[in-house]
Amino acid sequence: MDRLKTAIVLAMLFFIIGTLFLILQICFKDSFEITLLGYYYVYFSVIVNIIVLGVLLVVLIFKTNRIKTLKAIGVLLINIPIAYLYFLIVMKLID
Repeated sequence: MDRLKTAIVLAMLFFIIGTLFLILQICFKDSFEITLLGYYYVYFSVIVNIIVLGVLLVVLIFKTNRIKTLKAIGVLLINIPIAYLYFLIVMKLID
């Protein structure tokens, strides 16, 4: 699969799952299990995205089509402010 398509699929997958966890957290504010699963999900997604970002950086160095690789990196990095916003919302709900 193309690296840009892979990055888009991965970013969308993590965005959708993160949004579902946010909705669950909003619906069930007192559920410690959902909060705990959400935290584990964040750790897992950070690890996976760092690995994919590292691979893309290596590809950026050694491959010739740098524009496509930079676009793929940008797509992955778009999720960072969204995840931070979700984190702030959840912290406000727990407070």
